[in-house]
Amino acid sequence: MFKSIFGGRGGAVAPSKLPQLHSFVDVMVGGRPARNVTVEAVGPKGVVTRDALGKVGETAILVYSASAGRYRMETKIAAVTSTSTQFEPPRRLSLIGAAVGAQKRQSVRLDAIVTGEWRFAPGGVGTGEFARATIRDISRGGCSLIVERELKLHSQVEVKMQLKSGVTALTLLGEVMRHEKIKTSGKFSHGLRFHGLRPDEDQAIIEFINRRQADLRSRGLA
Repeated sequence: MFKSIFGGRGGAVAPSKLPQLHSFVDVMVGGRPARNVTVEAVGPKGVVTRDALGKVGETAILVYSASAGRYRMETKIAAVTSTSTQFEPPRRLSLIGAAVGAQKRQSVRLDAIVTGEWRFAPGGVGTGEFARATIRDISRGGCSLIVERELKLHSQVEVKMQLKSGVTALTLLGEVMRHEKIKTSGKFSHGLRFHGLRPDEDQAIIEFINRRQADLRSRGLA
């Protein structure tokens, strides 16, 4: 069974304490800034995430929410390709947060409309001028980008959004995971997954959601 084969120095690790398939994890390698990526596989050889995040043998810290709580995993990179990174089974695993709060924060998504901008970012680097866009369904994991044209799946783009008056607008890197045409307007809605979200950017999104929800409650709309 999975529980018995995914063991570390302290014995088998329960699946409830491990990253879940397709969930988001914050990965820090070699003291470099954290990257926010998705889990592509979890198995006896370790955890596989999207994107090349370092070199084989480098020490890595994974921070994530699991069903049993929020955890900090210390491990090493076992293999790297151009599109993924494989991490060894955890060498050390510690609980850093309660399950309820962590899972609630991970899942919160706000159906609010924000005027923003976007541009292509091939290879993760923004190029060209920003164009106006409509942004909605904002969460710490991604958002919906509504623009005049259809973008290809897995295209990388930068989105700029003003979440608080008097504060510098956030410019975030996103990947197009799905798209659909809006029949009423003829525009295209794209589901973006954020990459490399920094802790301060994550906090800005959470505070924006909390402010909007508090406003809706005060008006009896939530």
